[in-house]
Amino acid sequence: MTKNVIDLESKRWTKWPPRLLARHLMTLSAKERMETIISRPDAEAVAAALSDQDFYLTVKEIGAEDALPLLAVASLDQITHVFDLEMWRKDRIVPGPALEWLDRLFRADPRRLLAWFYAADFELLVSLFKKWIRVAQRPDEIDPLEAMDFLPKNTLDDQYFWETFYPQFEDLIRQLLSYLFETHYGFYKELMDHLLWALEPEMEEAAYRFHRGRLEDRAIPDYYDALEIYRPLDLQSIPFEKILLSEPEQDEGSSSPGFALMPMAEGTLLQRVLTQVDDARLVDTLRWEMAALANKIVVADGLAPDLPHHLHEAAEKAAAMVNLGLDLLSSGNESLARRVVQEVYLEHLFRVAQAKVYGVQKKLKALLRNGWIARWPLGQTILDAPWADRVAALLHKTPKVFRIQGAERYRVTDVFILDRRDLHDAKTWVDVVASVGPLFDAVGVAADDLRGKLWLEGQVRVLEEVTLGVLLFTAAGTALLTEQWTLKPIPLAHWPGLFARATPERMETMLQAFVHAQIQDPTKRRLAWIYVDALLRRYKEETEAFSPNNPPEARLMSFFLFEPA
Repeated sequence: MTKNVIDLESKRWTKWPPRLLARHLMTLSAKERMETIISRPDAEAVAAALSDQDFYLTVKEIGAEDALPLLAVASLDQITHVFDLEMWRKDRIVPGPALEWLDRLFRADPRRLLAWFYAADFELLVSLFKKWIRVAQRPDEIDPLEAMDFLPKNTLDDQYFWETFYPQFEDLIRQLLSYLFETHYGFYKELMDHLLWALEPEMEEAAYRFHRGRLEDRAIPDYYDALEIYRPLDLQSIPFEKILLSEPEQDEGSSSPGFALMPMAEGTLLQRVLTQVDDARLVDTLRWEMAALANKIVVADGLAPDLPHHLHEAAEKAAAMVNLGLDLLSSGNESLARRVVQEVYLEHLFRVAQAKVYGVQKKLKALLRNGWIARWPLGQTILDAPWADRVAALLHKTPKVFRIQGAERYRVTDVFILDRRDLHDAKTWVDVVASVGPLFDAVGVAADDLRGKLWLEGQVRVLEEVTLGVLLFTAAGTALLTEQWTLKPIPLAHWPGLFARATPERMETMLQAFVHAQIQDPTKRRLAWIYVDALLRRYKEETEAFSPNNPPEARLMSFFLFEPA
């Protein structure tokens, strides 16, 4: 039934005008996008209606070689954008990949490549050919037959001789030069003269200026402009001053980019609000804003714009931070959120969210650098599950939280902080980890006293496997044996007797009394108990299959340090 509905919807799409269809293509898979485009009699018009960035992402998702049918119907602007992202690495042209992409376009449609040659910046062509071939002229005073001994082997007019640095592409280069020679000798001659006499750095610098200008027209900034998104903004300082784009023409030009909306989480406040927007100007404005944010993230975070998963990651981060900022500003009120997206720039919402998220990370880093964890020589390895994973997620370049995902097969995965609940959880996790510092100090562990003395047949064999939970349970076990809270590995001979006494209920009572004795502040005590209670629940799960008369083998017990026999 669902498939039939989708098929009917797809058939309905085939009748839409190009620009309207292009706005919906990014909801399809990359392969379906290409098939939809090339199946239309007006394939070139549909492709041209797709934004340059959406076109480029589609090509990359399909794969360069498999996307040749799409390249065959691309507009010159789309081809230029592909080359802008594939031929350049920062401010330098990469000649090998440039030739590979020209070869693909030539195989897709030779006429389209030649049309691009006439439309391309002359400085770019000179820079490319300077990296591809060496050109020489025959001196007038030397006999032509003698000159053939030292001149490059290729020539079209016995005036300019050339050889390529890329022999595998010699036929392609020869065909390109032959076409220029036959159709526009003046252009060919000017190109060859520049290859002889123009200074390569000057040509490449000029080509780079045009390259950067084109990228900025597509909301792809340079590095320093991109960093602006990480300048903190206070919630109370957000201006309500958005100016919408001008009214779009329904059937002219390409549509606004939609790639940045693809990874938006279903059911989030931002997603719900965007589905209710029906004003064409606002829709286009929001799509451009999201694309600009994703592009700035790619540049500022050092991601690779030519890798689809990096673009998706940037778009996912942009959507998450904007959603968080929207949730913070509107307090989750959907009606107010609709007004916010109309009157507040999404970048301002992003910056507010970033300030909140990085505030949490900053507090965590201070704890790791100056707090109780810094007193353990191996740092955050002292943390138990799930706190170690939670801390690791919050220490990502962009902090994340752990969530259960999947409707049928559940899995725990780290995701960007999406809303106030996620932000509250992240703050709580940091506070919980900070609160157990007095417990670590009270145990009085000296790492050097444990180094090299751990039982190699047990679960905790090296310092990297020692956690706060292990220290607490070992100290509690020692207290059960000696009535003194001190950290001493449990003698193997005492393990059966200790297990009979160390019931989950007894351990809970002892650890609760210990927490109360070491932490006086009620709030911090409650937070510390969250950490300890998780340990107790896990201890109960691991020991419930055993009885006082049937203890688990010591080598299988991960909660205690054992003294070698």
